[in-house]
Order: sequence, then C-alpha cells, then structure tokens
Amino acid sequence: MKLTLNGKSLIVALLFRLLFGGYLVGMDQYHFNDFDSAVTVLLIYVLLCIFATLFLLGKKYGLVGLIALEAIFLVLNSVFLILTLGQITDAGMHDPLDNWWITLLRFSFSVITLVLSIRVYRETK
Repeated sequence: MKLTLNGKSLIVALLFRLLFGGYLVGMDQYHFNDFDSAVTVLLIYVLLCIFATLFLLGKKYGLVGLIALEAIFLVLNSVFLILTLGQITDAGMHDPLDNWWITLLRFSFSVITLVLSIRVYRETK
C-alpha cells in the first residue's frame, strides 16, 4: 500500500499520540495511583493502535474505525469538560483545570487525528 502525504501525516500523528497515551497510562498508574483509569486509557490506545494497523494493512474499515473512535472521544471529552467546569461532577485527580495542558493535548490529538483520517478517507474514494 502506498501512503499519501496525509496518510503519512496520520501515522506520524498516531505515533506521537501513542507516546502521549503511554505517558497518560504511567501518570494514572504511578502518579495518581489509579489502576482502573490506567487500564481504561491503555485499552483506548490499544484500540487506536488496532485501527491504525488495519489502516496500514490496507483495510478501509481501519480508517472508518479511527474516524468513529475519534468522534466518540471528542464528544465524551467535551461532555466531561463541560460537566467538570460546570461543577456538576467532581473529577477528582483528573480535573481539567489542574491538568490543563493534558486536556489541551488530548483535544488537539483527537482533532488532528480526526481531520487527517477524514482527509485520507476522502483520498481513498
């Protein structure tokens, strides 16, 4: 399979995102001492890795899975941010105001991955 410039950019963005995911898993496990959150984050990034691998193998549903997963992540992260900032729920250790740069990176990576995935999807039609 020959990757276009957008495809290569998507894979590079996903590699950096996986590094960021490893950092999040480590922070949850060792800094926050929150094993359940660490496992959840690990499973999310394993799903991303599976869909990226399917895309690299030439399966179009890998790209569709990336788009769907990113759309779900953006909606869920937005709802979590709104509920936390509105003080409707207590985020505890994962407060977006205390971890503003992690929140910013999480949204940035999701938007970049979603945009690049959509661009690659359009190219493959």
